Amino acid sequence: IAMPTPLSVLWRLILAVVGVLLVLTIIGSVFGVPMGISFVETGSMEPQLEPGDGFVAVPTAVTGPVEPGDVVVFDAVNLNDGGLVTHRVVERTESGYVTKGDANPFTDQDGAEPPVQEGQIRAKALQIGGEIVVIPRIGVLVLGIGGAVESLQHTLAGLLGTRAVLGTQGLAYILLGFGTVTY
Repeated sequence: IAMPTPLSVLWRLILAVVGVLLVLTIIGSVFGVPMGISFVETGSMEPQLEPGDGFVAVPTAVTGPVEPGDVVVFDAVNLNDGGLVTHRVVERTESGYVTKGDANPFTDQDGAEPPVQEGQIRAKALQIGGEIVVIPRIGVLVLGIGGAVESLQHTLAGLLGTRAVLGTQGLAYILLGFGTVTY
């Protein structure tokens, strides 16, 4: 039996880490919670984050307090129809955080968004030396995989004659079935 080389062990470790991060990203995307790697879909954070670029999303329970200059992922009240938004904190006031996309001319609070509260912030983007750690175009891959999974769900729903395999609960059924068959 041949011993694995250090290079092959390192390569396997890198692939395992990338695989885990990709799975966390897909799970986070399906459930709407940023974890592992997240990504932006719009140009509001250009030039640091282009549409489809990813970043390492660190849950706020791990990161410590939010400071001006941090890029955060928060549950918006009015922006993005109340979905997750990734913008920079530009100021902390008594009523909450003021946020702004780097490419936007005005803060979110100059528009219809109320000050962001601590409980709305889900994650902070990992920054080294004030620069976001960017993973180019990973969002395109995640959205493509998500689209393929959704297509598979609709195909299975048609074949099985049931809507039980649709949505996130349906995905759980599919994964459970796949795991059972594989086992």
